[in-house]
Amino acid sequence: MTDSHEAIGPVPQVSAGGIVIGDAGTIALVRNRGGNGAWLFPKGHLEQGETDEAAARREIEEETGLVNLELLDDLGTYERFGIKPEGGYDLSRPKRIHMFLFAAEPHASLAPSMEIEEARWLPYRDLGTHIGDEKDRAWYASVFDRVREAIQRD
Repeated sequence: MTDSHEAIGPVPQVSAGGIVIGDAGTIALVRNRGGNGAWLFPKGHLEQGETDEAAARREIEEETGLVNLELLDDLGTYERFGIKPEGGYDLSRPKRIHMFLFAAEPHASLAPSMEIEEARWLPYRDLGTHIGDEKDRAWYASVFDRVREAIQRD
């Protein structure tokens, strides 16, 4: 008798994070310590029992030091593979990433910690040239109008 279940590959790892709007239409990006130098949105894996939004807030705080974020929008999910420390995709680690749009308190300072080498506020219009991963860039392009509208409302 043969098994009727076929291998469908690894189950995607769930991550959450956010686009955080700062003063004058800037967005917080981070670079991992020892990584390939790519700028990315702050995000990371969910801990057991954690909601996606709670994980996004925790990861943003761990990676940027930002707290007391105002939730502006749920930006949905996208998928890509995990990124190897030296760059390129780890095809054994599919990821489903749930992203939120937050506003930081006025004049908030970035204080990178944990595995983050550097955190920086960058103009939202320039992110396409700074985001170091092609899938993250394509996803950002898909939500760009929503980010711009939130910035212009402020």
